[in-house]
Parts: sequence; C-alpha cells; structure tokens
Amino acid sequence: MEVHFKLFGTDGVSLQSQELTKELRSRRWQVHPCASDVPATAEGLNLPELSYQSPEAVEMRGRVFPAAPVSSGPSGVGQRLVEEIAFRAEPIHRQVEAYVDRHHISILHIRNVMSLPYNLPAALALYQLAVERPDLGFLMQHHDLYWEGPNARSFLTPYPEVAALMDRVMCPRLANARHVLINPLAAEALLSRKGIEGTVIPDGFDFEREVARIDEVTFRRRLRIMVGDDRPVQPDDLLVAMPARVAVNKAIELAIQFVAGLQRRRAELLDAPEGIGLRRRAFRADSRIVLLLPQGEDIDESRGYLERLCDYSRRAGVTLAYGGDLVVPDRRYQPGDQVHFPFYSTYQTMDLICYPPEHEGFGNQAIEAVWAKRPLVVLEYPVFKRFVRQHIPHFISLGDTLQLERLEQFGGLHRLSSAICDRAVEAAISLLRNHDLEQTWVDEDFRALRTFCGIEAVAEAYIRLYAELQAHGAS
Repeated sequence: MEVHFKLFGTDGVSLQSQELTKELRSRRWQVHPCASDVPATAEGLNLPELSYQSPEAVEMRGRVFPAAPVSSGPSGVGQRLVEEIAFRAEPIHRQVEAYVDRHHISILHIRNVMSLPYNLPAALALYQLAVERPDLGFLMQHHDLYWEGPNARSFLTPYPEVAALMDRVMCPRLANARHVLINPLAAEALLSRKGIEGTVIPDGFDFEREVARIDEVTFRRRLRIMVGDDRPVQPDDLLVAMPARVAVNKAIELAIQFVAGLQRRRAELLDAPEGIGLRRRAFRADSRIVLLLPQGEDIDESRGYLERLCDYSRRAGVTLAYGGDLVVPDRRYQPGDQVHFPFYSTYQTMDLICYPPEHEGFGNQAIEAVWAKRPLVVLEYPVFKRFVRQHIPHFISLGDTLQLERLEQFGGLHRLSSAICDRAVEAAISLLRNHDLEQTWVDEDFRALRTFCGIEAVAEAYIRLYAELQAHGAS
C-alpha cells in the first residue's frame, strides 16, 4: 500500500509515487494507493482524513503551530491538543487497518506523513498501527524532514506535550520499519537526530516514458499572461519555464531575474542564421522572452508569494505566463480532453528550463528537464551540489545558496549577484545559438542521469527493502 496525504497531483511526492507505482505494476506487483485524493475510478483507499489541506487539518495546524507567539493562557492546552489528535487518529487507524486486512497487504510504503507534521492525527494513526502490528512492514520514506531547511520555521510548537508526541511518532525507530531518504544530507540529519541508519535512494524517473503529443501552438496561445505584454504566446517567442509548483523555497524570483537579464541582451538572439534553441525558433524584433509557471498545484497556499512575484516581474519588465489552469497530472488526463494538457507533455513547448530552488530534497524538475532534453539553468542548492551535480555533465549555473543576496523590496526576495546572473545569461545565449553544442549537452546529460536515477534501478532498490520487511514479518 502506498500512503501519502495526496498521490494524484503534480507535486514532486505525487509524481514520484506515480513513477514507482507504474514500474512496480509492470513487474506484476499489486499497489494500492491510500490518500485523500484517490479517484473513484482507481483501486485504493480514498481517505479524506489524510488531507493536509482540508479546513480541519489547516485549522488544527494553526493551533498546534501558531504563527504568532502564544501568551501564557490556561494550563492544559497542550494536553487537550494531544487528546484531540488521538481522537482524530482513531478513524484513520481503523480504516487503514481494515483495508490492509481485507486486501491481505503486508507492506505499507508511507511518504512524508511520518516526516512532515502537516497532519499529526495521520502520523499518530500510522505509528500506532506499526506498533500494534509487527506482522506488517513499514517503509517510511522521507522526502523532507520537519526540522531541516525552511520547513523548520513552520513546525515550532509552544506546547511541550505536542513536541513530545512529535518526537515519538515522527521518523520513529521501530523493528518493523525501514527508513528511506532521497539524499545523503537528509540521511545524516536523521542519524544525528534520531540515531536511525536510513537508506539513500534517489528519486526515480522513467527516461523511456511515452507522453502524449500536444499542439504546441494551441498550448502556448491559451496560457494566461499574468504580467507584461498580454499578447498570446507565439510560436517564435522564447519560452523559459520554471516547472516546479509555486512555493517560497523554489525562489522563482531568481528565474525572473535571469529572464530579465536575457531580455536586456535580446539583440544577441535576433536573426540567428538557424534560429535559436533546438526548435530553431525564428526570434525577431517582435518576439518575446516569456517566463512560464506551468503548475497550479497548491497555488492557494502561495497566493501571497505569487503576488510578490507578479510585482517583481512588473518591475523587472518580464512577461510572466501561467499554465496552472490548463495543466493536469498525466494520470488524470483523459485522451480527447480539449481543455487540459498533461504535465509531462508540456515540456515539448519549452526552450529552456530555469530551476533555482533555495532548498530541495532532491529536485525533480532538474531531472525532468534532462529527460525532456532541454538545457538546464540551475541554482546549485545543497542537495544538487552534494548529490546530483556529478550526474549532470552540462548545465548553466546560477551560483549556490551561499552567494544569494536579498532584495529590500518585495518582502525580501532572493537576488543573484549581477556578475553571476550576467555569466549565466551569456552562457545561455551562446548555447541557444549553437545547435550542435546544445544537442551534445542534452544528449550527454540524458545518458548520464539515466544511469543514476532511472526508475528501473530505483525500483530494484525498493524491492530489496520490501523483501527485507516481508522476511521480518514472516519471522
């Protein structure tokens, strides 16, 4: 059984679940999804109580992790919160256990529920199930850790009772559990804090996946222009995409700064003898450089950040397009749908990927860019530097997180130094004009990265862990 808050979106965790599920099923494994968004048409357990975005989950999180300092109030608040968490955990525990028994499931693969306390009742329910059922195996995969990176600021509680509960149930050390991390930095953090030796397995990707062909002209024309020149995006416009969801840790403002740099030097892209980029676009005086945000996943949680990005784009003179109204997860796309476009297919319409996150557990959009054979412009976030960079021979660097500056305006957005941005822009222009070099880059990146994180090898690593857990349950 595959368990997460949600499994059918375009966020990184959902996409990773979809990758592994597809590969396991091709090997005749039965995989049962368990999440808050399992469609009625899919086999699995739809459990609305697993949502971290429901009004109930958001309201409880606001009380457990108050944004403002809590003044001294009535005693016993923390204990009452723990009791409420336990009360809400009971129906989750009961329904999951009943489904497991009904379908003779022996392994639960849990993603992030045990490492990010977005839904503490869910974490407690699964912890209790693991403690009570030593015959079941639990693979607890941690794409993120609540005490690491930007997450840490969101999960500070003033209640010792709640903190003690989190210490007990989050990333628990249990005989029938194995822990998987998607990078070595997280593995070191888990060992340091919990004394648990985890297994590092990179995110996996099907480099041979088949995707639906889409009408590029139609897709571009239907994108919503949020800021800038409001003409529909044209076939000869240069489309730079930041294909991650809109979230503060993605540092999308750096992509805006990069595109503004390209815009200042647009004359160097004009009238290239063979066009620009691998699609050989005839970039002319009236062509534009457009920054595309294709994802609308969880957009309501980031409205304030999106508004700041729009203000910054306006100030920088960057045309910002949005595809969240059009783009859906591939597994939700129905052939013949005239309104929507499957996520992976949209890479066909892009010319350059700019991926500048401040913090990532792995960085799926970097992998997707290499798979799609699009040049990658990337901020070297810590996991990229330590774990991914050595497997991508060619990319354009935006420096690393230690070199970032801050803007005084727009709520303190990140900023690249002028020198770093200028070097990246110059490299991008040279690459877009040199088609042979660009082809060499994307082909060599594809081969190298597939060896590292192709879904075939990643699935084998998980199957070995599943076998260990099954052997433990049978003993």
